[in-house]
Amino acid sequence: MNTEEHDDLWELMGRAKAPAPSPFFSRNVLRAIREEAQEKPGFILWLRTHWQVATAGTCAAALAATFAFMEFTPHQPDPALLLVQQVSNSPDLQVISNLDELLDSERNSVWLEASVN
Repeated sequence: MNTEEHDDLWELMGRAKAPAPSPFFSRNVLRAIREEAQEKPGFILWLRTHWQVATAGTCAAALAATFAFMEFTPHQPDPALLLVQQVSNSPDLQVISNLDELLDSERNSVWLEASVN
């Protein structure tokens, strides 16, 4: 690349502002070094760095314990419901539905009145 051909570009690049580090860079680096030196390896440090894993594991353990101690008993149908099903499936349903009319007609029967007198 000939620098003589791109004098305008090189002149523009020379005027560009050079990046400067933050004035607090050294302070932040020293603080991070001190924090690493103070932290002792252990369970609390692991929890602090992996809190998502610890939370998910705790929730999974709670759900597993909940399902482990639940009693799964088959649902027993209500005895009254069973009786209603038997009656509705019975062939005598028409007789049972008209039972009041049958009893009334028996009370008002001419033959019964004549036998009582």
